[in-house]
Amino acid sequence: MTRTVPIAMLLALAACGERETPAPQVNETAEPAKVATEVPSLEGSWSVVRIGGVPEAGPLGMTAAVTKGSFTLSVGCFRRAWTYTQNRNVVAFKSSPGGSSNCGGSAPGVAAETAYAVLDDANIAVFSKDGKEASLSGTGGTLTLERR
Repeated sequence: MTRTVPIAMLLALAACGERETPAPQVNETAEPAKVATEVPSLEGSWSVVRIGGVPEAGPLGMTAAVTKGSFTLSVGCFRRAWTYTQNRNVVAFKSSPGGSSNCGGSAPGVAAETAYAVLDDANIAVFSKDGKEASLSGTGGTLTLERR
């Protein structure tokens, strides 16, 4: 019996010894976390290339000029302006009263009226082609612009 006590004590001491913990595994093939990219500004000169997905090929060419807080859409001799705000991809447009025209009594046309309706309700701007194209969308449809 005297021999079993020392053996039991050795086994108890061995069980209390420190255990090596394995080193944490590092996945060297994992991609680093991506940082949110900068969203382009709407500021600049644009050509309207599509209204509601339909290519805009009007003979007068519809353009937009955007400066800090001001958005002006022109088609031929017609111009209409909005104030706007942009927070990343969220936009809001507020129509300025009236518009200008050097066209006599003629109307701006269906394409321009459709574009006006889109801008009145646009609430999101999606950029593509490295910021050279922007689609303004909302409940009124989509207006696609291309930088000039």
